[in-house]
Amino acid sequence: MTEPKQKRLWPVAAGAVAALVLIAATILATLAVTAPDEPQQPAAQALSAWQQEQEVPTPTVEPTPTAGPTLSAANLTLTPKVIKKQCFGSAGCSVEVKVEVGYDGPTLSPDDTWEVIYEVKGDEDGPIIDSFELTGDRYDQDEISVSTKTSKTKISVKVTSIERQG
Repeated sequence: MTEPKQKRLWPVAAGAVAALVLIAATILATLAVTAPDEPQQPAAQALSAWQQEQEVPTPTVEPTPTAGPTLSAANLTLTPKVIKKQCFGSAGCSVEVKVEVGYDGPTLSPDDTWEVIYEVKGDEDGPIIDSFELTGDRYDQDEISVSTKTSKTKISVKVTSIERQG
């Protein structure tokens, strides 16, 4: 007698395992594509009417643009520099003076222009009033002609006023 052939189950089992692996891989791939990169935060709870009334919105404060530092006479040093001098004995001297400006204060904005008005003393006819403009760390100064009574006359310069021009 011949033995009946046993059916082999391993090809069926292998096919079932392959199908399960394929299904699992498909599910994992789908989750990887559709899942967000960041973990989701739990949903916020709705506030009660009382909680909503208690919340005070924080006002948004816009910073106020501030102008640069203010120029003051205390920060300026004006020094007369004699660039030309011709004396005529007892008749006095004709002197060409240029005013040198020294500044000791906070850095001035290059966007601000200041008009500095000053007084020159030493001229035989009395004080001379003149001005120059200062922008940032730059200024232009013209020469001033002074006639002195003697060759020993001291020439001095002082700031009388400062105004912001722009």
